Amino acid sequence: MKSSLLHLFVVLLLCSFFKIHAQNKTQTIRGNVIDRVTRQPVIGASVAIIGGTQGAISDASGKFVITQVPIGRQSVRCTSIGYETFLSEEFILNSVKEVSLNIELKESTGELQEVKITASQNTSRPVNDLAYVSARSFTTEETERIPASVNDPGRMALSYPGVKAGRDENENKIIVRGNSPFGILWRLEGIDIPNPNHFAQPGSGGGGITVFSAQLMSRSDFFTGGMPAEYGNALSGAFDIRFREGNQQKREYRTKFGILGLDFSTEGPIQKGRSSYLVNYRYSTLGLLSQMGFYLVGERVTNNFQDLSFNLAFHSKDGKKTTTIFGLGGLSEEHYMPVEDPQKRVLGKSDNWEDRIRPANMGALGVTHTINLNEKSSIKFVVAAIGSSINRMSDTLNLQNTRFRYETQKYEESRLASSVAYNYKISPKTRFKSGAILNFIDFVFFKETAPRNNVSDVNQFNVGRQTSVSGSGNTQTSQVYAQVVQNLAKGLSLNAGLHYMHLFLNNTSSLEPRLSIQYSSPKSHNISFAYGLHSQFLPMSAYFYVRKDSLDGKIITTKANANLQFPRSNHFILSYNYIAPKLWKFSIEAYYQMINRVPVEAKVGSSYWMLNYSDSFPETSAVSKGKGKNKGIDVSIERFFSKKYYLLLTGSIFDAKYQTYDGSIYNSAFNDRFSTAFTFGREFTFKNGSVFQVGARSIYNGGYRYTPLDVTESAKQKKYVPLKGADYSAFAPNYFRIDGRVSYRTNRKKLASVVSLDVQNATNQINYTSVQYNSVKNILEPRRSGNGFVPVFSYQLDF
Repeated sequence: MKSSLLHLFVVLLLCSFFKIHAQNKTQTIRGNVIDRVTRQPVIGASVAIIGGTQGAISDASGKFVITQVPIGRQSVRCTSIGYETFLSEEFILNSVKEVSLNIELKESTGELQEVKITASQNTSRPVNDLAYVSARSFTTEETERIPASVNDPGRMALSYPGVKAGRDENENKIIVRGNSPFGILWRLEGIDIPNPNHFAQPGSGGGGITVFSAQLMSRSDFFTGGMPAEYGNALSGAFDIRFREGNQQKREYRTKFGILGLDFSTEGPIQKGRSSYLVNYRYSTLGLLSQMGFYLVGERVTNNFQDLSFNLAFHSKDGKKTTTIFGLGGLSEEHYMPVEDPQKRVLGKSDNWEDRIRPANMGALGVTHTINLNEKSSIKFVVAAIGSSINRMSDTLNLQNTRFRYETQKYEESRLASSVAYNYKISPKTRFKSGAILNFIDFVFFKETAPRNNVSDVNQFNVGRQTSVSGSGNTQTSQVYAQVVQNLAKGLSLNAGLHYMHLFLNNTSSLEPRLSIQYSSPKSHNISFAYGLHSQFLPMSAYFYVRKDSLDGKIITTKANANLQFPRSNHFILSYNYIAPKLWKFSIEAYYQMINRVPVEAKVGSSYWMLNYSDSFPETSAVSKGKGKNKGIDVSIERFFSKKYYLLLTGSIFDAKYQTYDGSIYNSAFNDRFSTAFTFGREFTFKNGSVFQVGARSIYNGGYRYTPLDVTESAKQKKYVPLKGADYSAFAPNYFRIDGRVSYRTNRKKLASVVSLDVQNATNQINYTSVQYNSVKNILEPRRSGNGFVPVFSYQLDF
């Protein structure tokens, strides 16, 4: 079956090749040029195709149109008196789809010629220019061309320094610099959103694949630490996702089908030149993989999902006001099935006997309104309704297939979220930004478990059944921030700010100072330092752990964790970057994190540290007295996409430890010691306008950590009992895999196509992903259950 899939890909590629005739095909580039701070249109800006003769001048509304641009990879340069030169990344221009660019110019405080050297070359610069360290932007095209990313920002980020995945290859949990996946913030259009992943897990930022559609994403930012004051509720890193607007002049369509699913998008004008729509729908066909013998999660696991995203944009006649209506929603379900024949189920292996269903749904509907108040200021309002539901129903069976519910989980949350952001340019050298984010939250949390050994007797169904998490109600959270940016001298900038967070549920709060300074030399050397105190709200379910105590023969239940504070971390980051003239970038960052207020068990000898458990309900009575330290160095060498190739080599070494209530120090669950990635791609262009692309990514990381078995106690209790004092002291063999990608783009007059094949784990290296306790042999068995060779074929048409 594997060879059949490869044969199909080759046939489609050859058919596409022979159908193309040599033509001089061109396309249109249009867009807007605005001031980055005030959002005012920049009039008279020059926008030119790099390496070509085409160009245009922005009009009174900041709009420009460049026609007759040859198809293929192109980039533009934008210059205007008083502003730094802007150089775009290379983007793909095909024969059917116009490209719309939103160019934000930064006011210059020095001589234009000097600024041009530094600012124009770093095409990975963050969209948020107040981020001086540990930040970079990414495009939709990057999520596509990086092998095995399949348009998913989380999987794409594995190529970046300091980033690695969790032990399960099916989940895009993001581990940044040894921090828990819990520490990732997801932000969309200025508001914080819950876990935006299909097959999401409670209390975690991870899941299977993001709900975000690649067709809607504009250039967005990814942070691995040191975020400026406008970002709160994040301990380790953040994704700041932005949606793009649809084409205001013509209707365009894209359809895509393949192993992951069916995908259809459309965009076009509502009122020409003033408003537009952009809609995408995706339906999964993951079941096709299992039918062909490829199992993403497991041999007896089915996965299904679908999602819908849209963005409607409306501009006022004078161009000073913009309103968008955006939305996204995703439905997903995983079903873990037992071995069908009871006689073939292996004793001691629980997954042979279990039937587990895990639905996870989320959605958001919002409105943004941006106003250019005057030549120096702008303001943006956002209001959104957000819902998230994660459930787990787990049964175990006996030889007669009698069902016994041993676990039920419910994690449901709905929010009314709002934010406001105000920008004011005090002078060319000084700017001010402030804002607020408010959330009104309704929630229901529930977890009930029962011992599995009751399955042999259905009459004992309720024996030992207990509720460990239970809560419902509503609460509010608030975040307020302010920051001032000052250009102290030529090339020297300072960003100072404060961020305040408050949880009304238990009236806990945190005031967080942020400070960063950057020096940019005329010869493209950048040195930056940042300090910031960062906090994060605990998963709301953490406050509703139900503790049961016996008092005078009576059972007393209490919400033991109701007054927990949210953990926080002091980040210190020193960064150096050099941008070489020929689009090479060298970067090195050293960081140190001091973590405190982490919930730990108030018991001598306990090793419990809540941040080690990123995907489950907290079920331990805790106090906010845990500490931790993370330190490390990230290094990267990058060749931005130019002259038909790109390259990214990254390496990180880190150490992540934590301290419990009694002062004992342990390795954290995510202290995998090192991570490396090497990613490259090359394109070959033919005279008929078609393009063949090949790429690869290798990942080599330290093996995951686990706690050895207490052989004596495990034998007595007939279950896995960790060895006390040895928490996360053992680690599995190092992780290694190679991903690959090949694609072929064609261009006809009214039809453009891309046929591609992404391969995860091209060498079929089966990695260790977990250990499993065998109650019969009383041993921990390493499980090499990582994904093997997984092909992801797709065929895309633009028309």
